[in-house]
Amino acid sequence: MLIDAVTQKPLPEITDQTRPFWTAARQGRLLLQKCVRCGTTHFRPAPWCIDCGCRDIPWTESARTGTVYAFTISRVLAMNLAGWKDEMPVLMCLIDLDDGARLYGQVTHCEAEDLNIGMRVEAWFDAIGPEAALPKFRPLS
Repeated sequence: MLIDAVTQKPLPEITDQTRPFWTAARQGRLLLQKCVRCGTTHFRPAPWCIDCGCRDIPWTESARTGTVYAFTISRVLAMNLAGWKDEMPVLMCLIDLDDGARLYGQVTHCEAEDLNIGMRVEAWFDAIGPEAALPKFRPLS
């Protein structure tokens, strides 16, 4: 696992398979793969559709707004993740995007006690270097 020297947080491994996602996020765009055969949208980059096996799954612009489907609140630091100390508690959610895709992400700009299933959220992008940004979510105003 790569750890950022400044933030002490894990960095993603950028590969040929994942580069379009990270590059788009760095540009403030949310790209996901979408199968041309069955229409399944994939959050995790893959060489083929997880539903039908089709290999034609181009990167497509995705909605930046959605609804919290489920969440967990982390109030304890893992031993090697000291970089999260200033962000505790960490709010991790499954988000149903308005275009039908489901992905997981951190909700920020929100107190733990205010987070709820059904909350409307929007994506924002936290730059983590010259090649990538992390899509995160905040309550929709």
